[in-house]
Amino acid sequence: MTYSIEEERDSLWLEVENLTGVRFINRKKPPEALSEYRDEAKEAIKKLKNVYQRINNREDVRRLSRMMKELKNDGEMSPEMYLWWVNRY
Repeated sequence: MTYSIEEERDSLWLEVENLTGVRFINRKKPPEALSEYRDEAKEAIKKLKNVYQRINNREDVRRLSRMMKELKNDGEMSPEMYLWWVNRY
């Protein structure tokens, strides 16, 4: 069985919550490493941010691939892809 990046993200969230003693409700982005947190918690938050960056990069590659296919096949981008491209770059 492969270990997915989402499983890594979830396990890091649990580690961050255990080390900080805080239960985070919003898990859409990692928390900031506050000065009051221990060094282990700050390191776990740093790892969590890296995982989120890897997830975002993977999604960007998929969208970019889709955009290139649309350009090749139709000669133009869909409105959804155009908005993503403009907002991203």
